[in-house]
Amino acid sequence: MVTVHPGTLSAPAGEAVVFANASGERLIGVWTSATEKELARGTIVMLHGWSGYRTGPHLMLSRAAREFATCGHSVLRFDFAGRGDSEGDADGTSLATMAEDTRAALHFCAERGDDRIILLGLCSGCEVAFAVAGDLGVQALVLWSAPVFAAGQGDEVARKRKRIENLASYASKALKPATWRKILTGRVDIAGVQRAASGGGGETARNSEDGAVGNLPRGWRALAIENFKKFRGPRFLVYGTADPTVTTALQWHRKHGHNEPDEHMVAGANHSFYGLAWEREVIDTTMRWLQEKGI
Repeated sequence: MVTVHPGTLSAPAGEAVVFANASGERLIGVWTSATEKELARGTIVMLHGWSGYRTGPHLMLSRAAREFATCGHSVLRFDFAGRGDSEGDADGTSLATMAEDTRAALHFCAERGDDRIILLGLCSGCEVAFAVAGDLGVQALVLWSAPVFAAGQGDEVARKRKRIENLASYASKALKPATWRKILTGRVDIAGVQRAASGGGGETARNSEDGAVGNLPRGWRALAIENFKKFRGPRFLVYGTADPTVTTALQWHRKHGHNEPDEHMVAGANHSFYGLAWEREVIDTTMRWLQEKGI
């Protein structure tokens, strides 16, 4: 029997929106308005992962946005430049350009009269959240599977993260009939898949987060950390216990920041929370945390 979470059936679908970044590229997003206006909670801006887009893995961000709206939050989720439906060169995307896109999103929210912002990042979206956390209006950070901030190329954490993302991508493709047709007709680079599964090579190597770090302007990481030091609001970290990067990442995030973060561990969950029960726990615990903080 399938249990439907309360609020899912009445949750709004959202409104398509378009706004421009500093380079004039059109960024495509979805605005989900709060269903309970009198609650007047902060606006959540969702930041997807490096190789993803505004729906998040297994539509997690889309579903979360509708759930948050039932609790009084308006939600903006958008595609970074070069990703999804947004304009821009995919090869030119970096954490720096993603941060500037996020600043454009903050201005867009302010124009709509929403200037109390909660940044919700997923994987490398958390790094982007860190980079703009000190900006005006940012009140809180929700960080799902946050990596070590702007880890350098060749860093073991970055390699583990890439391996996780590659395996998740191939696991998803393995469920599609088209994939098996390619395998049976010899149109799959098996050696490339093996390299990607080990954390290197393969098609996804060109889109790895290491590439984002490699594209960063000189001194960007230091400037981003300085901006983060200005942030005084609460942080909420959520990890799956089966995420192999969790120990190193938690150590880093506990060490950095003005105050101690709140944390929640999802037993057995992987990096992208593939599993309805894991996804449900992430969303529910995040909603409770936001309500407890009154933001």
